[in-house]
Amino acid sequence: MDETTRMLELLNASFPRLATMDPLDGRAAADERIRPATNLDDVAATDDGVVDAGTHGIPIRTYHPRERRPDAPTTVYAHGGGFLHGSIAGHDGFCRRWARATGATVVSVDYRLAPEAGPGAARDDVITAADWAVEAGLGAHGLLLAGDSSGGNVAAGAAIGLRDRGASPVVAQVLLYPFLDPTMSSESHRARATGYFVTSELLAHYWRTFLGERPGRFDADVTPLAVDDLAGLPPAIVVTAGLDPLCDEGADYARRLRSAGVPVTLRHHPGQFHGFLTIPGYGPGMSAAEILWSDLRSLTSPDPKDRR
Repeated sequence: MDETTRMLELLNASFPRLATMDPLDGRAAADERIRPATNLDDVAATDDGVVDAGTHGIPIRTYHPRERRPDAPTTVYAHGGGFLHGSIAGHDGFCRRWARATGATVVSVDYRLAPEAGPGAARDDVITAADWAVEAGLGAHGLLLAGDSSGGNVAAGAAIGLRDRGASPVVAQVLLYPFLDPTMSSESHRARATGYFVTSELLAHYWRTFLGERPGRFDADVTPLAVDDLAGLPPAIVVTAGLDPLCDEGADYARRLRSAGVPVTLRHHPGQFHGFLTIPGYGPGMSAAEILWSDLRSLTSPDPKDRR
Protein backbone atom coordinates (compact mmCIF):
# COMPACT_ATOMS: atom_id res chain seq x y z
CA MET A 1 0.00 0.00 0.00
CA ASP A 2 1.49 3.35 -1.04
CA GLU A 3 1.60 6.52 1.06
CA THR A 4 -1.31 8.17 -0.74
CA THR A 5 -3.60 5.17 -0.23
CA ARG A 6 -2.67 4.99 3.44
CA MET A 7 -3.32 8.70 3.92
CA LEU A 8 -6.69 8.51 2.18
CA GLU A 9 -7.73 5.56 4.33
CA LEU A 10 -6.78 7.51 7.45
CA LEU A 11 -8.62 10.65 6.35
CA ASN A 12 -11.72 8.77 5.19
CA ALA A 13 -11.93 6.98 8.53
CA SER A 14 -11.12 9.88 10.85
CA PHE A 15 -12.52 13.11 9.39
CA PRO A 16 -15.80 14.04 11.13
CA ARG A 17 -19.06 13.79 9.17
CA LEU A 18 -19.55 17.54 9.03
CA ALA A 19 -22.42 17.27 6.54
CA THR A 20 -24.55 15.57 9.19
CA MET A 21 -23.87 18.22 11.85
CA ASP A 22 -25.12 21.68 12.65
CA PRO A 23 -22.62 24.02 10.94
CA LEU A 24 -21.23 25.46 14.18
CA ASP A 25 -20.90 22.02 15.74
CA GLY A 26 -19.13 20.90 12.58
CA ARG A 27 -16.74 23.82 12.82
CA ALA A 28 -15.92 22.89 16.41
CA ALA A 29 -15.34 19.26 15.37
CA ALA A 30 -13.00 20.31 12.56
CA ASP A 31 -11.13 22.74 14.79
CA GLU A 32 -10.58 20.03 17.42
CA ARG A 33 -8.35 18.24 14.89
CA ILE A 34 -5.87 21.12 14.71
CA ARG A 35 -2.47 20.31 16.18
CA PRO A 36 0.22 22.89 17.00
CA ALA A 37 2.82 23.38 14.28
CA THR A 38 6.13 21.61 14.89
CA ASN A 39 8.18 23.76 12.50
CA LEU A 40 8.28 26.93 14.58
CA ASP A 41 11.94 27.56 13.71
CA ASP A 42 11.14 27.89 9.98
CA VAL A 43 10.63 31.62 10.56
CA ALA A 44 12.47 34.23 12.57
CA ALA A 45 9.36 35.62 14.23
CA THR A 46 5.60 36.01 14.00
CA ASP A 47 3.36 38.93 14.91
CA ASP A 48 -0.34 38.61 15.73
CA GLY A 49 -2.61 41.56 15.19
CA VAL A 50 -6.10 42.73 14.30
CA VAL A 51 -6.87 44.83 11.24
CA ASP A 52 -9.63 47.38 11.76
CA ALA A 53 -12.29 46.90 9.09
CA GLY A 54 -14.67 49.48 10.55
CA THR A 55 -17.53 47.19 11.55
CA HIS A 56 -15.27 44.38 12.78
CA GLY A 57 -11.68 43.36 13.36
CA ILE A 58 -9.80 40.88 11.16
CA PRO A 59 -7.22 38.75 13.00
CA ILE A 60 -3.95 38.31 11.11
CA ARG A 61 -0.59 36.65 11.73
CA THR A 62 2.55 37.92 9.99
CA TYR A 63 5.42 35.50 9.40
CA HIS A 64 8.94 36.92 9.03
CA PRO A 65 11.35 34.57 7.21
CA ARG A 66 14.86 34.01 8.52
CA GLU A 67 16.36 34.77 5.12
CA ARG A 68 14.14 37.29 3.43
CA ARG A 69 14.51 37.61 -0.31
CA PRO A 70 14.84 41.38 -0.81
CA ASP A 71 12.67 41.46 -3.93
CA ALA A 72 9.99 39.00 -2.76
CA PRO A 73 6.39 40.23 -2.75
CA THR A 74 4.54 39.77 0.52
CA THR A 75 2.07 36.88 0.46
CA VAL A 76 -1.43 37.52 1.78
CA TYR A 77 -2.84 34.06 2.52
CA ALA A 78 -6.46 32.88 2.80
CA HIS A 79 -6.93 29.47 4.45
CA GLY A 80 -9.31 26.77 3.26
CA GLY A 81 -12.21 25.16 5.12
CA GLY A 82 -15.28 25.36 2.90
CA PHE A 83 -16.07 28.92 4.13
CA LEU A 84 -17.24 27.19 7.35
CA HIS A 85 -14.07 26.38 9.29
CA GLY A 86 -10.30 26.82 9.04
CA SER A 87 -8.12 29.38 10.74
CA ILE A 88 -4.69 30.90 11.14
CA ALA A 89 -3.91 28.10 13.61
CA GLY A 90 -4.90 25.37 11.16
CA HIS A 91 -2.54 26.69 8.47
CA ASP A 92 0.22 27.85 10.80
CA GLY A 93 2.73 25.17 9.81
CA PHE A 94 2.04 25.62 6.09
CA CYS A 95 2.49 29.40 6.24
CA ARG A 96 5.78 28.90 8.09
CA ARG A 97 6.96 26.55 5.33
CA TRP A 98 5.82 29.09 2.72
CA ALA A 99 7.85 31.88 4.32
CA ARG A 100 10.95 29.70 4.68
CA ALA A 101 10.84 28.28 1.16
CA THR A 102 10.10 31.52 -0.68
CA GLY A 103 11.93 34.06 1.49
CA ALA A 104 8.71 36.09 1.58
CA THR A 105 6.84 37.69 4.43
CA VAL A 106 3.45 35.97 4.81
CA VAL A 107 0.29 37.54 6.22
CA SER A 108 -2.32 34.91 7.13
CA VAL A 109 -5.90 36.21 7.34
CA ASP A 110 -8.70 34.94 9.61
CA TYR A 111 -11.50 36.16 7.35
CA ARG A 112 -15.17 35.97 8.35
CA LEU A 113 -16.86 32.58 7.94
CA ALA A 114 -20.31 31.26 7.11
CA PRO A 115 -22.99 30.95 8.32
CA GLU A 116 -22.40 34.15 10.33
CA ALA A 117 -21.11 36.02 7.27
CA GLY A 118 -22.40 35.66 3.73
CA PRO A 119 -20.86 35.79 0.26
CA GLY A 120 -18.42 38.62 -0.34
CA ALA A 121 -17.42 39.00 3.32
CA ALA A 122 -14.30 36.83 3.15
CA ARG A 123 -13.13 38.46 -0.07
CA ASP A 124 -13.62 41.93 1.40
CA ASP A 125 -11.65 40.94 4.51
CA VAL A 126 -8.71 39.80 2.39
CA ILE A 127 -8.84 43.05 0.41
CA THR A 128 -8.76 44.96 3.71
CA ALA A 129 -5.82 42.87 4.90
CA ALA A 130 -4.03 43.56 1.60
CA ASP A 131 -4.57 47.30 2.11
CA TRP A 132 -3.19 46.98 5.65
CA ALA A 133 -0.08 45.18 4.33
CA VAL A 134 0.61 48.03 1.93
CA GLU A 135 0.03 50.66 4.62
CA ALA A 136 2.34 48.73 6.97
CA GLY A 137 5.16 48.96 4.46
CA LEU A 138 5.00 45.33 3.36
CA GLY A 139 4.09 46.06 -0.25
CA ALA A 140 7.32 47.55 -1.56
CA HIS A 141 7.62 44.69 -4.08
CA GLY A 142 3.90 44.14 -4.44
CA LEU A 143 1.60 41.54 -2.95
CA LEU A 144 0.91 37.94 -3.85
CA LEU A 145 -2.61 36.71 -3.03
CA ALA A 146 -2.85 33.01 -2.27
CA GLY A 147 -5.26 30.49 -0.82
CA ASP A 148 -6.31 26.86 -0.81
CA SER A 149 -9.79 25.43 -1.44
CA SER A 150 -12.33 28.06 -0.33
CA GLY A 151 -9.33 30.31 0.32
CA GLY A 152 -8.47 29.95 -3.36
CA ASN A 153 -11.92 31.32 -4.19
CA VAL A 154 -11.37 34.16 -1.73
CA ALA A 155 -7.90 35.03 -3.04
CA ALA A 156 -9.09 34.99 -6.67
CA GLY A 157 -12.05 37.20 -5.76
CA ALA A 158 -9.79 39.64 -3.91
CA ALA A 159 -7.48 39.86 -6.93
CA ILE A 160 -10.50 40.78 -9.07
CA GLY A 161 -11.77 43.31 -6.53
CA LEU A 162 -8.41 45.04 -6.29
CA ARG A 163 -8.09 45.12 -10.07
CA ASP A 164 -11.52 46.70 -10.38
CA ARG A 165 -10.65 49.34 -7.78
CA GLY A 166 -7.59 50.41 -9.77
CA ALA A 167 -3.84 50.61 -9.06
CA SER A 168 -3.79 47.10 -7.63
CA PRO A 169 -0.71 46.16 -5.57
CA VAL A 170 -1.14 42.48 -6.51
CA VAL A 171 1.61 41.09 -8.74
CA ALA A 172 0.63 37.40 -8.65
CA GLN A 173 -2.00 34.96 -7.40
CA VAL A 174 -1.70 31.33 -6.30
CA LEU A 175 -4.83 29.19 -6.18
CA LEU A 176 -4.46 25.73 -4.64
CA TYR A 177 -7.30 23.39 -5.70
CA PRO A 178 -9.80 26.28 -5.57
CA PHE A 179 -13.43 25.74 -4.51
CA LEU A 180 -15.32 27.65 -7.19
CA ASP A 181 -18.46 26.05 -8.63
CA PRO A 182 -21.68 25.95 -6.57
CA THR A 183 -23.39 23.94 -9.33
CA MET A 184 -21.00 21.02 -8.71
CA SER A 185 -21.73 19.89 -12.26
CA SER A 186 -18.28 18.90 -13.54
CA GLU A 187 -17.13 15.41 -14.45
CA SER A 188 -14.65 15.36 -11.57
CA HIS A 189 -17.53 15.92 -9.14
CA ARG A 190 -19.29 12.88 -10.56
CA ALA A 191 -16.18 10.67 -10.80
CA ARG A 192 -14.71 11.57 -7.39
CA ALA A 193 -17.90 12.01 -5.38
CA THR A 194 -16.86 9.56 -2.65
CA GLY A 195 -13.77 7.79 -1.40
CA TYR A 196 -11.25 10.59 -1.69
CA PHE A 197 -11.56 12.37 1.68
CA VAL A 198 -13.52 15.44 0.49
CA THR A 199 -16.87 14.15 -0.76
CA SER A 200 -19.63 15.70 -2.84
CA GLU A 201 -21.89 15.43 0.21
CA LEU A 202 -19.49 17.58 2.22
CA LEU A 203 -18.98 20.10 -0.57
CA ALA A 204 -22.75 20.49 -1.03
CA HIS A 205 -23.03 21.09 2.73
CA TYR A 206 -20.39 23.82 2.50
CA TRP A 207 -22.23 25.52 -0.35
CA ARG A 208 -25.59 25.33 1.48
CA THR A 209 -24.04 26.86 4.58
CA PHE A 210 -22.33 29.58 2.55
CA LEU A 211 -25.29 30.50 0.33
CA GLY A 212 -28.04 30.15 2.94
CA GLU A 213 -31.48 30.95 1.59
CA ARG A 214 -30.20 31.42 -1.98
CA PRO A 215 -28.67 28.03 -2.85
CA GLY A 216 -28.73 28.75 -6.59
CA ARG A 217 -26.87 32.05 -6.28
CA PHE A 218 -24.11 32.43 -8.87
CA ASP A 219 -22.52 35.87 -8.97
CA ALA A 220 -19.20 37.63 -8.38
CA ASP A 221 -19.68 37.61 -4.59
CA VAL A 222 -19.99 33.81 -4.71
CA THR A 223 -17.36 32.78 -7.25
CA PRO A 224 -14.88 34.29 -9.70
CA LEU A 225 -16.31 31.88 -12.28
CA ALA A 226 -19.26 34.30 -12.51
CA VAL A 227 -17.01 37.22 -13.52
CA ASP A 228 -17.21 37.85 -17.26
CA ASP A 229 -14.02 39.92 -17.64
CA LEU A 230 -10.81 38.38 -16.27
CA ALA A 231 -8.45 40.50 -18.37
CA GLY A 232 -5.76 42.46 -16.57
CA LEU A 233 -5.50 40.12 -13.60
CA PRO A 234 -2.05 39.23 -12.24
CA PRO A 235 -0.22 36.06 -13.36
CA ALA A 236 -1.48 32.92 -11.66
CA ILE A 237 -0.33 29.53 -10.46
CA VAL A 238 -3.24 27.08 -10.23
CA VAL A 239 -2.76 23.69 -8.57
CA THR A 240 -5.21 20.83 -9.15
CA ALA A 241 -5.38 17.23 -7.91
CA GLY A 242 -6.69 14.34 -9.98
CA LEU A 243 -8.51 12.63 -7.09
CA ASP A 244 -10.26 15.86 -6.09
CA PRO A 245 -13.93 16.55 -6.93
CA LEU A 246 -12.85 20.18 -7.48
CA CYS A 247 -10.22 19.30 -10.08
CA ASP A 248 -12.19 20.34 -13.16
CA GLU A 249 -13.34 23.71 -11.82
CA GLY A 250 -9.76 24.70 -11.00
CA ALA A 251 -8.63 23.71 -14.49
CA ASP A 252 -11.59 25.57 -15.99
CA TYR A 253 -10.68 28.77 -14.16
CA ALA A 254 -7.08 28.42 -15.34
CA ARG A 255 -8.34 28.12 -18.93
CA ARG A 256 -10.55 31.17 -18.54
CA LEU A 257 -7.64 33.19 -17.17
CA ARG A 258 -5.47 32.14 -20.12
CA SER A 259 -8.22 33.03 -22.58
CA ALA A 260 -8.30 36.51 -21.02
CA GLY A 261 -4.58 36.92 -21.63
CA VAL A 262 -3.44 36.21 -18.05
CA PRO A 263 -0.18 34.20 -17.78
CA VAL A 264 -1.02 30.91 -16.02
CA THR A 265 1.03 27.99 -14.72
CA LEU A 266 -1.27 24.99 -14.18
CA ARG A 267 0.25 22.29 -11.99
CA HIS A 268 -1.85 19.12 -12.10
CA HIS A 269 -1.06 16.26 -9.71
CA PRO A 270 -3.09 13.31 -11.06
CA GLY A 271 -2.54 10.91 -8.17
CA GLN A 272 -3.35 13.34 -5.34
CA PHE A 273 -6.44 14.39 -3.40
CA HIS A 274 -7.91 17.61 -2.11
CA GLY A 275 -5.81 19.23 0.61
CA PHE A 276 -2.69 17.16 0.02
CA LEU A 277 -0.30 20.13 0.04
CA THR A 278 -1.00 21.27 3.58
CA ILE A 279 -0.69 17.92 5.43
CA PRO A 280 2.45 18.04 7.60
CA GLY A 281 4.99 15.35 6.75
CA TYR A 282 3.00 13.89 3.85
CA GLY A 283 5.70 12.96 1.32
CA PRO A 284 3.86 13.54 -1.98
CA GLY A 285 2.60 16.87 -0.67
CA MET A 286 6.08 17.91 0.41
CA SER A 287 7.44 16.99 -3.04
CA ALA A 288 4.67 18.95 -4.78
CA ALA A 289 5.37 21.92 -2.49
CA GLU A 290 8.98 22.00 -3.71
CA ILE A 291 7.64 22.45 -7.26
CA LEU A 292 5.30 25.17 -6.02
CA TRP A 293 8.12 27.05 -4.28
CA SER A 294 10.18 26.91 -7.49
CA ASP A 295 7.23 28.20 -9.51
CA LEU A 296 6.70 30.99 -6.99
CA ARG A 297 10.31 32.12 -7.07
CA SER A 298 10.20 32.12 -10.87
CA LEU A 299 6.84 33.89 -11.06
CA THR A 300 7.93 36.70 -8.75
CA SER A 301 11.44 37.16 -10.11
CA PRO A 302 12.19 40.80 -10.98
CA ASP A 303 14.06 39.60 -14.08
CA PRO A 304 11.53 38.80 -16.87
CA LYS A 305 13.84 36.17 -18.39
CA ASP A 306 13.53 34.14 -15.18
CA ARG A 307 9.74 34.01 -15.37
CA ARG A 308 7.86 31.08 -16.81
